[in-house]
Amino acid sequence: MLSLTADAAQVEQTYGLNARNSFLFSAIRLDSHPFVAPLIARTDKGQYLLVRQQEQGNALSAGVPKDRIRFYAPWVTIDPRIVADTPASASLTTLVQELADGAPVSLAADVVYSHCRTLTGAVELVVADQDPTPVTAYELNTEEVTARFAQWRETGVRTARRLIENVEHLSGLADEFGAAHDTRFSALTTLAENDSLDAVLLAAPPNFTEATGFAQPDGAVALWLPGSGRLIVLAPDTASGLPGTAVGSFPSTGAAVRALSDGVRTGVEEEWISVGLARELEREGAEPVPVSTELGHWRDIRDHEDLAFQVVAARASVFAIEEALAWAEEGLAAGRSFTELDINTVYLDKIVEFRTAHDIPFGIEPYFTNLHSSNRMLFPGPPVDFPINDETTCIQLDAGVRIVFDGVNVATSDMARSLPRTAAAKEAYAFFFDVVREGIIGQLRPGVVCEDVHEGTLRYLAPHLDRMVQIGMLGKEVDFNTEYRKRNVGHLMGKQESFSNELRPGFRHVLDVGSYGAAEIPWRYENAAIGTEDLWYIGRDRTYILSKR
Repeated sequence: MLSLTADAAQVEQTYGLNARNSFLFSAIRLDSHPFVAPLIARTDKGQYLLVRQQEQGNALSAGVPKDRIRFYAPWVTIDPRIVADTPASASLTTLVQELADGAPVSLAADVVYSHCRTLTGAVELVVADQDPTPVTAYELNTEEVTARFAQWRETGVRTARRLIENVEHLSGLADEFGAAHDTRFSALTTLAENDSLDAVLLAAPPNFTEATGFAQPDGAVALWLPGSGRLIVLAPDTASGLPGTAVGSFPSTGAAVRALSDGVRTGVEEEWISVGLARELEREGAEPVPVSTELGHWRDIRDHEDLAFQVVAARASVFAIEEALAWAEEGLAAGRSFTELDINTVYLDKIVEFRTAHDIPFGIEPYFTNLHSSNRMLFPGPPVDFPINDETTCIQLDAGVRIVFDGVNVATSDMARSLPRTAAAKEAYAFFFDVVREGIIGQLRPGVVCEDVHEGTLRYLAPHLDRMVQIGMLGKEVDFNTEYRKRNVGHLMGKQESFSNELRPGFRHVLDVGSYGAAEIPWRYENAAIGTEDLWYIGRDRTYILSKR
């Protein structure tokens, strides 16, 4: 029998791999990292680590033997040589079917619920239950929650106004700042009504903190009851110092949800909660309804309410990223050698420098960091102890920060710059700034559909593809449009990079005044992994590039 577990401690003990530190997308997806985290698969023939192919370079860089890894979800690339010698199954389902070879599959209770849903019907599943954990329910006053956010926002508005006062190309943006408008609970109720939900269970950190306004204790979840407008936090009995009024004790989270809800339909984050929790809910009579995408949208479309914080995040990012790469460029010009980790140290120091120099009265912390030399790999990944010297052909630094109050994320950023060191890469990089700022952001206005922006970007690129071939930055054999339609050219943000609203085919969200996101052209070919990405905001009168110095 094939058995699957997602136990992060087992992954680290067996493979020496900390998924949150070594894998890029586990760090980016704050609301769904269990969905992209590696799984351990045990069969009669051996044991393997199941990894999404986008993390191939990171798994191998971390020292995991290639013959102990099985990849799935093929990575989108315009350079097929990158993955030519590494097969990847079309999906986790096809990989599990291959490994199971017709036998039943055992799922540990810690496997994310989304995987269980996907595998159901494709293989015979034997699913483990989790041990119940007693919880206490605390009811929060929603007016106090919104007042807490309003107070933070007033601080953010004052700070952002001061920060951009003399930035000419952001003139007029401060008029868009506000502190009082807050639709978090009314929008959450609308979400519930749209899916006929009796309750919404919020377990992923961005959703928990967005609803409660305080840092999430271990094991705690929030419960929104749309019919009565009640907000409940369910925390293990070992937790202490929680705000709110205790309204009951229950033998498990599932029992609490069912007892407190007026009906059975319960919205759950299928890309976050474990199959063990989902089964616990079902045993208590609840009906779990997947709403991970809907909750991402809930955050995305309200992000303008935190615009002042987004501006601070964008300005911190552009300073820290560009200064770190300038340090690297100066060092190489002077003949010095260093490592990716040295550049990362400078980048982190520059975040602190920015906060100190501008007297920012709240936290600015790293969100994710994709920093690597093209000599090491063309896959995206966190920095490691790899040398940077005259042989380095390109350095990519694609990163974001979080704006934090008392452990609560109120904004994030995501932008990229590169240090190309070959003539071809330098020419391509200069052109990609035109693509991002004119070809993508130039399209962004109220009423534009996300997927149409992607198609417009392909049209903008089309006349220049021959030049990319001429300078060796694209192969003649590449069906560029087909490959690039498999990935986005940007996304909304919403307290993290959005996977609910992307600028790519199939995403029909209509942009409006207040939409905030990133536009990007990642280009990994030959000996250059180039990242060019800027943050944008659609204002009442025009669209702003927030991450332009």
